Amino acid sequence: MLPLFFLSGLSMTVFVLLHSGRGGGLSSAFGGSSLGGLSGTQVVQKNLDRITISSAVVFVVTTIVLIYIYK
Repeated sequence: MLPLFFLSGLSMTVFVLLHSGRGGGLSSAFGGSSLGGLSGTQVVQKNLDRITISSAVVFVVTTIVLIYIYK
């Protein structure tokens, strides 16, 4: 359970950093800024949102399970 906890925390951190902020974020480093205004950027952002939300859900669930295990 601990490896899943650390893996989900690490992946959540990476995917949050990949989101574009006001300045473009790290996602612009992978071609997001050159495609500005095209639908490809929106698809990438939607996929990043889904992956980030999935990582967050796994992180929360593993946190709750670990609390009950080590309680």
